[in-house]
Amino acid sequence: MRNNQVRESMPRLISDTSFNRKLNITEHNHEHTKMFLEKGTSEFVLPGFITPHGYRLVKSTSGNEQYRLITDSDEPETAYAVKLEFMNHIVPGKKTCTQIMVWRSLRGIYDDAVRGLAKAFFVYFLDQYQIVISDSEQTAAGRRFWELRITWALETPDYHVYVSDGSQEERPLTRIHTMSDFFDVWSDFCYGHDSDCHSHRLLVISTENLS
Repeated sequence: MRNNQVRESMPRLISDTSFNRKLNITEHNHEHTKMFLEKGTSEFVLPGFITPHGYRLVKSTSGNEQYRLITDSDEPETAYAVKLEFMNHIVPGKKTCTQIMVWRSLRGIYDDAVRGLAKAFFVYFLDQYQIVISDSEQTAAGRRFWELRITWALETPDYHVYVSDGSQEERPLTRIHTMSDFFDVWSDFCYGHDSDCHSHRLLVISTENLS
């Protein structure tokens, strides 16, 4: 997950991202949140998640597929943010969705409010778009996020996990069947610092059998 850039595909590990640095600093967070709201938002109801008292869950209406949990206060602060991008070239004939930004406040006062939100959004995006793929560049936190989602998908009936290897011309999809399969074989294959290969390898979670 990272800032919006032209990308081809998957997890090359990178250092901290600029949106993370901006949102982590309270004063900058207020500024960033104000600008986000001024561009236009609407209230959003996320299935499986009850928006806590004192917060608003909103979606951008400015053509930017972004969702935020913000404090309902005179000086709103973002507690959680997620932004999507859509692509058509990763899985032939299929539209896929990528969370190019996932951010959660480090402030302890928001822990209860954001609990369960990452998973609720991920399930919602899978229900809506059927295929969610990893971003081409991720921080260490992004890798951890995806390891949790893969573990969940492999343990949940009716979800399918794959590696899409864009370093090969045909971009083959290889099914991952077990956690041992992922951690013993595919984790190091997918994640690393080599932009020539790691940025072209994607993790794919789907509600459809793509094999």
